Amino acid sequence: MRCIYCGTPLSSIDYCTGCGADVTLLKRIGRISNLLYNEGLEKAQVRDLSGAIACLKRSLKFNKENVAARNLLGLVYFETGEVVSALSEWVISKNLNVPDNVADVYIAKLQSNKNKLDTINQTIRKYNQALLYCRQDNEDMAMIQLKKVLAQNPKFIKAYHLLALLYLKRQDYEKARKLLKKAAYIDTTNTTTLRYLKEVELATGISTSLEVKHKKKYAREETVNRLTGATTYMNGNEMIIQPATFRESSAAATFFNIFLGLILGGAIVWFLAVPATRQSVNASANKQVTDANTKMAQQVAQVQGLEEQIETYQSEVDAANKTKDDANKKVESYDQLLKAAGTYLTGDQSSAAAQLAEVDGESMTGEGKNLYTSLNTLLQDYVFNEAYNKAGTAYMAGDYATAITEYTKAVAANPDSFDAINYLAWSYRNSGDTVNADKTFKEALQKFPAKASEIQPYITNTSSGTETQTGETDASGNPVTQTGETDASGNPVTQTGETDASGNPVTQTKETDASGNPVDADDITTIQ
Repeated sequence: MRCIYCGTPLSSIDYCTGCGADVTLLKRIGRISNLLYNEGLEKAQVRDLSGAIACLKRSLKFNKENVAARNLLGLVYFETGEVVSALSEWVISKNLNVPDNVADVYIAKLQSNKNKLDTINQTIRKYNQALLYCRQDNEDMAMIQLKKVLAQNPKFIKAYHLLALLYLKRQDYEKARKLLKKAAYIDTTNTTTLRYLKEVELATGISTSLEVKHKKKYAREETVNRLTGATTYMNGNEMIIQPATFRESSAAATFFNIFLGLILGGAIVWFLAVPATRQSVNASANKQVTDANTKMAQQVAQVQGLEEQIETYQSEVDAANKTKDDANKKVESYDQLLKAAGTYLTGDQSSAAAQLAEVDGESMTGEGKNLYTSLNTLLQDYVFNEAYNKAGTAYMAGDYATAITEYTKAVAANPDSFDAINYLAWSYRNSGDTVNADKTFKEALQKFPAKASEIQPYITNTSSGTETQTGETDASGNPVTQTGETDASGNPVTQTGETDASGNPVTQTKETDASGNPVDADDITTIQ
């Protein structure tokens, strides 16, 4: 023991020879620590391991450098299966740097046996896994793991306690009693073991005897010779050899005894062992099937419930996202509407029209809807004029794709404009899209029946471009089409219904440009 002030080893006197400090109390503490160590040693010798652990821990509280107490505590932990706690105590003892420390021997023995270390690690992992299975109510798997733990470490008291507790839960009291008796042989005063045994005794009404059956101290030791059958034993200092008795029997008696034994053995197996085994196997199989079906039904119900919850939550999420998107879209539309209104007030109608085109009018409500309607009405004429002028310029330049786009905008802005619809149809026709051309001509014919004479001749029956017949025939009986007539320049003419002085019908010439497109100076004009 050393002085706590200067570290000088203490002598038999009551003061430190190095610094002169009074060490009476320090020596008293050391004596108390040694006394507790001796008590712990006595308890460990009679396998009162729980009491030994308590005494040794108290001893280390008084003197943490009591190497003997710490090493003994590690041994007690190791005996109860707590290998990790034992190693912890031995490592601490080793770091105290005491010469000839037996802890070095203990650690070296464990480290030299790698198989033992692997077994210890597996035991710890399996015990922890068994605890996890118990928390998950998977008792069967927990019992399997605990049995493996006890097979690898037969002194692990905590594993005995946990497995016995599982047996108690299943009301298998005899198996629990057997395990607890094994735990009691290792640690005779463990309170958990005794408490569980008390529960078993209360449940069964049968007391448990923890006495270890020993052989009689003075029983004679006998040795049997396998060859001669003679028995040899000691009687004091004399060796007594007792020869084996021999009785000759006939061959018939021998065969009869063998035959009788076979019959009796077969009868016992057939009438007792086989039915019991069969019944046990059937009962076990039925129970396993019932448990599996019950567990499967519960899991199916849980899965269905979870799927319904997921569907409900997904519907709520989709509805919330849709509401959010609608709200964002509405906010964007209002912002764009206000931006278009501000641009319109500055006089920039072109930009205002472009901005208003990006507004979703269907999402407007209340005053916003009124503002959108008013602004759309104010800009509608501008949009029509702008698109119509651009379309006319493109049409005259032969850019029919641009003309189609702009005439479409003009028709959308003013559906009542015959010229816009008519030239849209001609743009389709000149671009080679006769299907859309016929479709547009027919729409114009439905909206403007009075213009039938100008529209009907240009509606084709097929995609090849053949014009419709009028039903009239010439002098040779050939059908005459209205678009088949041309003037001296090759331009198509239409009948006006008037006649000259000789009674001949007067035709009105529909002029075309070099590409065959109708040209009307009054129609294709720039609208201011």
